[in-house]
Amino acid sequence: MRVFITILALNFILLAGVAAADRYRVQGNAPNWCEMAQKYLEPVGSRPPFKCAADGSMISGKKSLCIRLNNYGCMWQRSATWPGTDIKPGNDGAHDGKGGNNGHSVFRDPVYSLAAKFHWFAIKKNTSALKLAENYLPWCDTLGSSTRKGRFYRSCNLKRSQRKTNRAYCERPSNGRPISGQCSSCNCPSVLAAKWVEGSRFGILDQLPLLDAEGQPSDLLVEIALRNSVNELGGYRPNDQAVAEAKALYSKIYK
Repeated sequence: MRVFITILALNFILLAGVAAADRYRVQGNAPNWCEMAQKYLEPVGSRPPFKCAADGSMISGKKSLCIRLNNYGCMWQRSATWPGTDIKPGNDGAHDGKGGNNGHSVFRDPVYSLAAKFHWFAIKKNTSALKLAENYLPWCDTLGSSTRKGRFYRSCNLKRSQRKTNRAYCERPSNGRPISGQCSSCNCPSVLAAKWVEGSRFGILDQLPLLDAEGQPSDLLVEIALRNSVNELGGYRPNDQAVAEAKALYSKIYK
């Protein structure tokens, strides 16, 4: 019995060690990021289309962080690791280290990042547009997640007793309406939710149909993800080819 318990303990330690090693930091950009951007991104507004030299360097476009990581959903690496983040062959878990032991995921192919984005929304299918936005960009955080933005401070994980009385903090307004200047420094999920449902028949308190009858990402889910991408990628949007391939991949690995 004692030997059996010892074996179990050793197995647990080994498994814990493997799990801890799953996530790993990658220095620099994802491989072939410019080629991928040229293939899968279309400019919005006055942005120039991506063009790459033979050596993979960028001729025109914009070197936004998540574009350089092949991460068109700007997804943070999760504890279970996202499929397609195997910059080290056979080892999903690559990230940029922006959060120390974690960070933005680094994908070998951006189609995986879009499929991951679809999955993130799909598993929250029974929530309202506002609740979804509050989960995606919480009221407590500044734009860019810095400690301070403008006159507002980040309040995530801060107890009331830890706040300073002479500071303005990012937080959910009691009446639901952001105060003056809040949305230029802090996340404002109510504004984001309104943008998500703009042009649809849904309001921000309505539950959104994020999956279709076949369990695939709905047109509304895809549109929400793409609208986010325009901001997160600095004025670029995944094209129809990227969406089609991401939906097919979603069916294969998440459905």
